[in-house]
Amino acid sequence: MIQYKSINHLNTSLDERENYFKQLNRDTESPSVFLQTCNRVELYYGDGEVPDDVARHLFRVVCGLESAIVGERAVQGQVKEAYQNARNSGKKLSAGLHKLFECALQIGKRVRTETQISQGAVSHSLAAIEIIEQQHLDLVNAHITIIGVNKLTEDIIKFLKNKGAKVMMLANRTEEKARKMAAPYGIDVRPLNEKNDFLKDTDILISATSSEHAIIYKEDLNPERPLLAIDLAFPRDIDPAVVDYPNVTLYNLQDVERKVQDNIAIRGDEVKKAELMIEEEIGLLREIMERRRSHNTVRIVARSSKLSQLQVQEVMNRLPDVAYKLKIQQSFGDKHQKISLLNGEAPDDMFTRELDQALLKGEADIAIHSAKDLPERLNGGLEVIALYEAFDKTDSLVSRNHLSLAQLPAGSKIGTSSPLRRKELMALRPDVEIVGIRGCIEDRVQQVRNGEVDAAIVATCALKRLGMEDEITEVLPFATHPMQGRLAITARKGREDLKTLFAKDSIL
Repeated sequence: MIQYKSINHLNTSLDERENYFKQLNRDTESPSVFLQTCNRVELYYGDGEVPDDVARHLFRVVCGLESAIVGERAVQGQVKEAYQNARNSGKKLSAGLHKLFECALQIGKRVRTETQISQGAVSHSLAAIEIIEQQHLDLVNAHITIIGVNKLTEDIIKFLKNKGAKVMMLANRTEEKARKMAAPYGIDVRPLNEKNDFLKDTDILISATSSEHAIIYKEDLNPERPLLAIDLAFPRDIDPAVVDYPNVTLYNLQDVERKVQDNIAIRGDEVKKAELMIEEEIGLLREIMERRRSHNTVRIVARSSKLSQLQVQEVMNRLPDVAYKLKIQQSFGDKHQKISLLNGEAPDDMFTRELDQALLKGEADIAIHSAKDLPERLNGGLEVIALYEAFDKTDSLVSRNHLSLAQLPAGSKIGTSSPLRRKELMALRPDVEIVGIRGCIEDRVQQVRNGEVDAAIVATCALKRLGMEDEITEVLPFATHPMQGRLAITARKGREDLKTLFAKDSIL
């Protein structure tokens, strides 16, 4: 069962969250998603069922309903980043976690599109500006230091510029990142390790980094100079002990968020709309998980070539939480290499016949094909349930010594198995000899290298899928098969469950 642990601004103080963050062990062996925002530290983990209360909590978080500033936008990106980091960690997330976070990001986007919950919502950056204005400081002449490179600090720079601030400086551990962000606004940049130098002249300090511990301490400041410090980081960037200096005024996250609590009530109607949408999404998630339980493991049949197996991986990578079992099947065309496709000798179902039989006999649930290998008329008991667009529809020339088509001597042997490619080739080079060529892509390329043919025409997408881009001499200006590069899934008729499962990204 999917579970979560949460420590947030509703049930703990800032001090308690920081202590929990320091003690938390994130190097757990079990796959999980770790979410850290200004207001919360959360861990989602487990397998199997997704309880409604778990889904409801995460959906409310991503929609900004659990934020101290209701409707704030930043949390959507933070949840997305947490999910991506978990996926890239090398620990395979469970099917339930995948679907939970996919649905969460979907409802977060929908709520912000279909309601006005984020319109006019006061952000941390605007709240910080409000605090500065309430101090009645002379922004034109004040020396302002901003620490950290991120969207929050960039927004603050924009607001301060609009308010007339002239003397601003951006500091960061990585000076190059700071220069890149500062350049459009014409502000100075300093490395953070020079803080003792630039902080002694600072009137307003705003810090928002991702450091796991404080970076500004009492000894870094000038005790004689008045300083307004605003710490927007979690964990905190500025040691609370700086207020021992009577001239220092410090605001932390909780202080900033108290400034905007009054704005929550005016978005009450939008919150109700968002909550109704969340309940709808919970129902959809429940239906999806029920359908997936009924699928168990999807049984796939595909041809035996390396390219076919890579195509299976490409399709199933779209559904990382769906388990599958692959059955390798040689087709009629794989078994009879002497049949010429170039001269029209091949039967229409040359590459699908045996795979079709596996489906009809119930030995597999789906077959994954290169779409151009499908016959014009499928077996009456089968249908195409999904079709995925090609990422490249071109043809490429593979040749010895990487000679281009124009450079190949007259009489050169060029291999192809396609009448369409022969037609296109003859229009450009009627002086070459076109010969039939069969076998998997690797075999065809090897025939070129062995000198059996001088060149071969191959689908560019096939070479890319196999990681053989270096073999491409040139991409040809040919009209190609309308289905070239596309991947098709076939199944027995009536499998609406499979249609639904593979509908994502399908162009049918």
